[in-house]
Amino acid sequence: MGKRLSKLGINIVKTIAGPVLVFMFFLALTNLTGNAGFGTGADLRTIIYNVCYSGFIALAVSYNLSSGRLDFSVGSVLILSLIVGGTLAQNWNVGPVGLLLLVLAVGLACGLVSGLLYVLLNLPAMVTALGVTMIFEAIAYKMNGGNGVRLIGKFSMLIWAQWPYNVLLLIVVLLILSYILGYTKFGYNSKALQTGQKNAVDVGINERVNAIICYVIAGGLMACAGVLYISQYGYIAPSTGLASSSFIMSAFLPMFIGTALAKYSNRNIGVIMGAIIQASLSSALVKLGASSSLNTVFNGAAVLLLLVYVSNSHKILIAKAHNIKKQKALAEIEQN
Repeated sequence: MGKRLSKLGINIVKTIAGPVLVFMFFLALTNLTGNAGFGTGADLRTIIYNVCYSGFIALAVSYNLSSGRLDFSVGSVLILSLIVGGTLAQNWNVGPVGLLLLVLAVGLACGLVSGLLYVLLNLPAMVTALGVTMIFEAIAYKMNGGNGVRLIGKFSMLIWAQWPYNVLLLIVVLLILSYILGYTKFGYNSKALQTGQKNAVDVGINERVNAIICYVIAGGLMACAGVLYISQYGYIAPSTGLASSSFIMSAFLPMFIGTALAKYSNRNIGVIMGAIIQASLSSALVKLGASSSLNTVFNGAAVLLLLVYVSNSHKILIAKAHNIKKQKALAEIEQN
């Protein structure tokens, strides 16, 4: 029991160490350079919003990408679910919970359609995503005559971008996802498929059903991100020409960090830790006077460095194991 608690404590420390160190580093840096205000007041609220918003998107992308499917249609799911669900919420004059449920229902339905098309057409995920994106963008554009949906001024409805509602929504979603991934047949099958898809299918795991569920989960997560987006800005416009795929650009850094931290907690919590790092980095760069293009460069460089580390981390483990064997061999020689 004591060893388990000790290991749990070590894993918790390893999970939160990165976000805490990054936040403290930029807090010290901004204060030393005379750019106070990082991580306090309005800036802290912005960081929290960005953590929740980019966290939802990163989680949505991760559920398919972890199984080898890059679904860049999730941006069109966000737009379509917001336009359809937001229009219904506006017409029916529902409250914040009604808005969330309506957008969520449309997002789950869009995810189901995407998943069914993927398994029925039997095409590569990228090809299916291309077609789905174009279809969803066209439907969203036809809705309301291409004007999107405008909920500006409906303050009683648009609460989800505010503290503490954004964090409460994120916590509820994390609890649900952690249960699904850790204590259900779907979670067990997902882990088996990630470690060896052919072997998992050979022992009877239905990869097609698992893929559909991943798409549905991704649709629901993008709907949650969409509710935060429209609560923050009050308006969403339709996109055309695959422009909706830009929504996933903020997902990569949190997602890859989450993959690296998954061994200490789980993928869902790891992704949120990654979102904290990204939000802290972006906010600090703004405080330091960096332009949006430079911010993009820093985020891209961070993703590249992380990919290099993840791709070569096994070499570090091999070298460590080799050194241990070498030390044991030398110890045996000295004894003899």
